[in-house]
Amino acid sequence: MPFTPGDPNINRDGRPMGAKNFTTKVKEALAKIADGKDYSYEEAFIKSILKKAIVDGDSATQKLIWNYLDGMPSQSVDLKGTLDIFIDPEQKKVIEDAVDEVL
Repeated sequence: MPFTPGDPNINRDGRPMGAKNFTTKVKEALAKIADGKDYSYEEAFIKSILKKAIVDGDSATQKLIWNYLDGMPSQSVDLKGTLDIFIDPEQKKVIEDAVDEVL
């Protein structure tokens, strides 16, 4: 349900200046040195992920790391092949010409 004018639940001032978002708070927490250790929580976190992927051989974790390192391969979508079932031949030609101009 959208807000209406005069609704008292609207935060008109927005987030307070200097307030940190969740990601910033997590990054700051990970940067801290673990109690009684000589490494940060971030280093411990990375080690645990790599242990799960390599030592434990968890394929889902391996795939996740690989995707973050290299990125997912780009995929192309052929929109022309689907036009036949939805429109008549004259409309198809107009749309194909428009797509060809964009590409």
